[in-house]
Amino acid sequence: MKTLWRFATLTTILAGAILAIGIQASAQTQPPGQPVLLGTTGACFNAFPGGPCTQTSTLVQIDPQTGALIRTIGPVGYTVNGLAWDCTAGNCKSGTLYATTALGDTHFHGLITIDPNTGAGTPVDASVVNFGLSIDPGTAGSPIHSITVDSFGNMAGWYDEFGPGVTDTFVRIDKTTGIATEFPSTGINTSQNGLSFSDSDALWNIDSPKFVAGALVQNAFLINPQNGTEISSRGLVPPTNAAIGDFNPIDNHYYGLNFDTSIPFSPTYIVEINIRKGTVTTVGQTVDNLHTLAFMKDHP
Repeated sequence: MKTLWRFATLTTILAGAILAIGIQASAQTQPPGQPVLLGTTGACFNAFPGGPCTQTSTLVQIDPQTGALIRTIGPVGYTVNGLAWDCTAGNCKSGTLYATTALGDTHFHGLITIDPNTGAGTPVDASVVNFGLSIDPGTAGSPIHSITVDSFGNMAGWYDEFGPGVTDTFVRIDKTTGIATEFPSTGINTSQNGLSFSDSDALWNIDSPKFVAGALVQNAFLINPQNGTEISSRGLVPPTNAAIGDFNPIDNHYYGLNFDTSIPFSPTYIVEINIRKGTVTTVGQTVDNLHTLAFMKDHP
């Protein structure tokens, strides 16, 4: 009986070990052909708006089912505040990963590409700073972020405006030059938002929760991709931050980030939004200081 008990015990231990290894492996690998969720850590965290950033970004791969880190790919060399994968005309396996850099980036403020295998960033055109836009007196430049690319290769972006009677600015970016065209006064006033094309090329802007008439509400705005104005909106429940994210081409759900930008290295969570139903689900805690997300579609 003692021998049998020892054998059964050993079998149980081995089975548990095999199961644990299987769980760890599933968190570290992904089936071929599935979209890969990439992100960058390292927000600007400057001492004052427009001031020099105190850190640069690192490219990472995230498990969209749990929020867990799959692997750290490598340093970008720039401070990233927007990320988008371009697989124009179905050429997704050899697409391009684009990013915008923060106003306070000490190396380059504008449009860059990122090598998805190493994380290294390269300006699209190092001479096109501030996206080719003039810098208004009293400002540090254009704080474009949350970029996205449709299936035809058109790139769009957004930035928040502040002040009474002022609404946000929509931008269209020439990805070959890095030059942006601004469309101010969109009529939409967002904060800590996310702009992304769904798999049907519908352009959505996910706003943060806000108090309206004493109630906490959140909206997803369907955006006109020509000028950034609102076509319609959908309420989201429960209201939860879901910034600088992207649509998963498998389920067409939006995945964004819930973080507190005022606190460096505060806990960050992956948030999933079903636009059709208007439901919000927190997937799980993810990498500290994760600041952008983008699905690399159909990548091997």
